[in-house]
Amino acid sequence: MTIPSQSQLLRQAAEKEVLATTLTRYAEELDRVFAGTLARPQEVDAFWKGPAAGRFTHQAGQLRREIGALRDSCLATADRLRRQAQLVRSEAAQMPS
Repeated sequence: MTIPSQSQLLRQAAEKEVLATTLTRYAEELDRVFAGTLARPQEVDAFWKGPAAGRFTHQAGQLRREIGALRDSCLATADRLRRQAQLVRSEAAQMPS
């Protein structure tokens, strides 16, 4: 196993930052998934009645929770990647040029 060079470490840190930014953007997009009716499935009752409407409301609520958990996971992973990138940059800074 070879020790990575300073430039390799800095490249790794940059790649982690890019991935973190991408995950953050995806997490923000997940918020838009449930815009409108899906964000408020209870409003379906105003124009849709019956068992199918009830299933829709239940499934929309379940999906909302799952999407929220996925969003939180993406943001947590992005934060970890940023911390790892900072550690890698610190390690690279301690290496001789």
